[in-house]
Amino acid sequence: MPRTTAYDLPLVGIVLGLVGIGLLMVFSASGIHALDTLDDPAYYLIQQSAWAVIGVGGMVVAARTDHRRLRVLGLPLLAVSLVLLALVLVPGVGSCAGGACRWLRVASFAGVQPAEVAKVALIVYLSFWLGARRDRIVAAGTTIPFLVLLAVMSALVVAEPDLGTAIVIVAIGLGIWFAAGARLVAFGAFGAFAAFATVALAIAQPYRLQRLLTFLDPWSDPRGAGFQTIQSLYGLALGGPFGEGLGAGKEKFGFLPAPYTDSIFAVLGDELGLVGTIAVILLFLGLAFRGTRIALRAPDPEGGLLAIGVTVWLALQAWLNMAVVASLVPMTGITLPFISYGGSSLCVGLFAVGILLSVGRAGSLADAPDLSRAPRGRGDRRPREPASGGRGGAARGPTRRPLPLPWRSSRARG
Repeated sequence: MPRTTAYDLPLVGIVLGLVGIGLLMVFSASGIHALDTLDDPAYYLIQQSAWAVIGVGGMVVAARTDHRRLRVLGLPLLAVSLVLLALVLVPGVGSCAGGACRWLRVASFAGVQPAEVAKVALIVYLSFWLGARRDRIVAAGTTIPFLVLLAVMSALVVAEPDLGTAIVIVAIGLGIWFAAGARLVAFGAFGAFAAFATVALAIAQPYRLQRLLTFLDPWSDPRGAGFQTIQSLYGLALGGPFGEGLGAGKEKFGFLPAPYTDSIFAVLGDELGLVGTIAVILLFLGLAFRGTRIALRAPDPEGGLLAIGVTVWLALQAWLNMAVVASLVPMTGITLPFISYGGSSLCVGLFAVGILLSVGRAGSLADAPDLSRAPRGRGDRRPREPASGGRGGAARGPTRRPLPLPWRSSRARG
């Protein structure tokens, strides 16, 4: 049967479903706080809805734009993101909250988080830069600039400080590099070095060391450093199988810090229960599956690397946020994509999904049969073309081509 669209509709449904759940949870988690401080319980909901509309518009534009046109934006976008990451560290320019300077405020109600822009810039630049160097991916002329770029960008993010986002950025870069054809030995070595550097940074600062010790035993200081971890676990436990009901959760009332940003998954578990948390996990697994499928069917190496980068970013960040709430990893302070409150995170994430849809559309069109050369039937009033190979016509072959791996090097890994 003919396809009515070349876009990945299951992926669109998954993302819009996550955005819808996010709007509900932002309203539920922020309503009382907004009423107390701003006298408007829908304040954060209105802002998040406005950002969602802008983000969906950006997703539509990106999906309708050929992903190959992003090649010319790679270097300028990377340069702008590095400048913004540096500006946010300038006293009086960057907006600070909670001891971290991560925002550039355009107005009292609007701002941009340069680290979110840097994720997309890194994906776009590395996809086209490494895609053109797959035959010399392990050469010093490729490896050294790649590592320098990754080190500079992650160092600027760590200086904010934001170690969690720096981990995501490094994982994005290494994921694209591996998919482009890096050797397993080199990938394992640099991955191990990144893990060692993360641990070193975690114990270098007293507050990060305290987070690590709290992760190991949150009950050693239940009213201090371990308070957020314990309350997050309480939120998941109090929800039970079906939750206390949307808006009826109690953990958001002064127990969970940042209930509508970093800890929103705990509020979700408290109000929607195990059913709600599993539904969100399955949606993110579906997003990872569709993104990987698009990468495998990409028509060119650059499209495959773009899809891999976006998928690694969204899936890893979602896992990190949920793992922090479940006390599976130390506290990182990153948002849950499409669900946590935040304009930069939501808009940039939706734009990245648009890039994913563009790559998927190009792959679908490449797989589509050429109907203009198909044999004519008797009901279309056109002369029927003679069948080749006898009266029975041509033998039917497979309807789809095998899944390619266009971004992988022909050289064996090892």
